[in-house]
Amino acid sequence: MERLTRKELKTLSDREVKIAHDRIKRDYSLGLLNDRVTPVENALLLEAELRRRDSQPEEGKS
Repeated sequence: MERLTRKELKTLSDREVKIAHDRIKRDYSLGLLNDRVTPVENALLLEAELRRRDSQPEEGKS
């Protein structure tokens, strides 16, 4: 698994971020990932991105 960057996260849709976060958490908990550090770092980045997107109002809506 490659480490994600904040720049890469900005190009993903909300749905893609949520799916990636859920998949990493599931695979990590099942012991399916060989690397232990990168998935945790990616999950933390994805969680922060989800919180950031939830706190910002959507464009075009009043």
